[in-house]
Amino acid sequence: MDRSWGLGPYQALLPLLRQGIKGLPQALEQVGQALRAHRAYLFRLEERQGIWYTSQLSEWAGPDATPQIQNPELQNLPVREKGYGRWLDRFLEDRAVAGPVASFPEEERPLLEAQEIQSLLVVPIWVEGRLWGFLGVDDCQRIREFTPEEEAFLRLVAEALKAPGQPRSFLTEKDRAVEWTLLAVPGPGQEALEVLALGVDVTERKEAKVREARWNLFRKNLLRVYETLMAEGLSESIFGLILEAALDTVPTAQAGSVTVLKEDGCYHFVAAQGYDLEALRQVCLRPDEPLSLTGHKGAQVFTWKDLERFNARLDEPRWKIMEEAGRVREIKAILSVPVYLAGERKAFLYLDNFEREDAFTPLDLELAQAFASQLGLLLRRLELEGRIQHLAYHDPLTGLPNRLFFLEKLAQALKEEGPHLAVMYLDLDGHAAGDEVIRVMAARLRAALRPRDLVARQGGDEFLVLLTGLKTPAEAVQIAERLLEVARIPIAMGERLYHLSTSLGIALGEPGLSPGELLRRADLALYRAKGEGKDRLAFFEPQLQEALRQEMNLLEALRQDLERGEGLWLAYQPIVDLRTGKRVALEALVRWRLAPPSVFIPLAERHRLMPELGQWVLRQVLRELDRHHLKVHVNVSPQELLDPTYAFRVAEALEEASCPPGRLVLEITETSLIPDERGRDATRALEALKALGISIFLDDFGSGYSSLERLAELPVDGVKLGQAFTQRLGIPPDPQSPAARVVGAVLALAQALGLQAIAEGIEDETILAYLRNLGFPLGQGYLLGRPDRL
Repeated sequence: MDRSWGLGPYQALLPLLRQGIKGLPQALEQVGQALRAHRAYLFRLEERQGIWYTSQLSEWAGPDATPQIQNPELQNLPVREKGYGRWLDRFLEDRAVAGPVASFPEEERPLLEAQEIQSLLVVPIWVEGRLWGFLGVDDCQRIREFTPEEEAFLRLVAEALKAPGQPRSFLTEKDRAVEWTLLAVPGPGQEALEVLALGVDVTERKEAKVREARWNLFRKNLLRVYETLMAEGLSESIFGLILEAALDTVPTAQAGSVTVLKEDGCYHFVAAQGYDLEALRQVCLRPDEPLSLTGHKGAQVFTWKDLERFNARLDEPRWKIMEEAGRVREIKAILSVPVYLAGERKAFLYLDNFEREDAFTPLDLELAQAFASQLGLLLRRLELEGRIQHLAYHDPLTGLPNRLFFLEKLAQALKEEGPHLAVMYLDLDGHAAGDEVIRVMAARLRAALRPRDLVARQGGDEFLVLLTGLKTPAEAVQIAERLLEVARIPIAMGERLYHLSTSLGIALGEPGLSPGELLRRADLALYRAKGEGKDRLAFFEPQLQEALRQEMNLLEALRQDLERGEGLWLAYQPIVDLRTGKRVALEALVRWRLAPPSVFIPLAERHRLMPELGQWVLRQVLRELDRHHLKVHVNVSPQELLDPTYAFRVAEALEEASCPPGRLVLEITETSLIPDERGRDATRALEALKALGISIFLDDFGSGYSSLERLAELPVDGVKLGQAFTQRLGIPPDPQSPAARVVGAVLALAQALGLQAIAEGIEDETILAYLRNLGFPLGQGYLLGRPDRL
């Protein structure tokens, strides 16, 4: 364009623009006259919550045009929503809107025609890379197209706001900081001219800088708190660090404190700055007292008048403590913030000022609230760590301390008391007890001990007891006998009465013993008590140590043979049809090179080795199936059945061996199906195995927990009468004896439920004849065939 065309109007605009807001109407008049328009104006554009609004800031209207500066339609106009989305899109692309109104889209015309506009030219204004507003002129008489030179002139006026320069700030009539930028615009043969651009309100920018600085300080102080936390761990001292950080971030706070809701239901001071914390620790505030003024839920400022009303409610002893601590002196303002945990106010952060009631700003309240939120997170973490520690050191079923906790306390007691202590190892006799029985027994044992003694749950049916402050071994015996007595008391569970007893091993403390060694001694004494008939106590004796050494050697050898697949083999005992004498199935029995089953099976059970041993037996049975055509019974231990992956592992083994599931029969004991959560898990495992097509038999029936109702619900195909019942029949059997009646009842029950029945332990011809005549279809025992390799 011809730049000389635009310099004249610029020279006229300079003194007007230097006047700032006051000179703007006259500057707009110069713009309107230069472009031969009837109206010139400046509009502000602002985006609020995703919606663009525009408002007219200033206007010049010639004598032939109606002024619009008071038109309410032109204030806070939502641009896109009122049909001017095209204008906004063009402005955002830094393009002008120009031309006759009659050529504009229909939705744009009504508001423009109401202002008598025939043609217009509008250009966007950008400030610091953001759309700030637009500058425009109206022709109210002619339909015209504006020339590129006219648009360029209008853009030069707006261009000043995009150009770099030296800012000058002053206050407008609204006392808002406004920054104006100088732009050097050179003309041909002239020195650069200084054009004062339109003002930009920078109050929000300055406030934003202050906010950013304060929040950066908050983050810096909080980082320091968490660095200390990582280095030193979590404890109540962390509350003091949070308070210190809050006071540094909110400089108008000259003192402060933190209260936390404790287990007694009261708030207690746990941190203070500017006050005597030790004195404040003596004060207990009821939950209603910190909230007695307003019951506030968020950060709130209270004045000295509010504090006087609060102090008036304190009783004299607490008021005196607060006064001595300096907490009731002339505080002008208190910023109080409740700290929430799971919806409950668990703490309060207090920041105090001694000089002004209006000391705290809204930003101070925001920052204090942020620190309160961090306090809530720390309280949550303290609570979780407390729970984790409790879980780590306590048995979830009984609430008693666990083995880990017991060993730590035992180590401490050995250092402090040496020989004046004893350790007891208890194991409930008989079959595994249900959860409720275990809980009852745990409560009984705890109640039977002295307050200074400790009882812990080792696991399963086993408990540990630590006796301290003993004067003689006789004291340990008296306490042990009391424990044996309480264990014998029947336990009523629903309609059932449980008769239990316990075996108990005792080891006395000796100088130089480690906790593990003392516990092993008590364990050995327990084995001795069980070996002597159960329901009794036994002391550790030195020769038991050799028995322990031999057991560990045997255990290690068994582990190695299982890993290598050596030294173990299967013997098969036939199951016979008592009417025909023919073999109908085989029971697989595991054998080992170093010990009989009566030794190594209990060894594997004690040391949780049954899952590995059972897996070896199952896979070996499936490998040997092709040597015969009979079904094979395999014994399953409770440890295996309670493994949630057991059914999957059986299915995997069947698939690997390409074995029909119908050839496999699994025998389980009633102790695996005790009426508690573990028994329910085992029952679900049996249902999964049945779904595979595997048969299930209940072994040693009559010696566990099965009732008529429960047996009817179990997913089993048959029962095996335990050999203990068979052997009680006598030789020859007496049909009127109690044992004979029990055997007959078991058979009748099986027949009534449609279950197969196998009688075990048949070793005599008269017993075989009796069982055959009674109606037992199947039998097993030495008389019918001894276990042997295939």
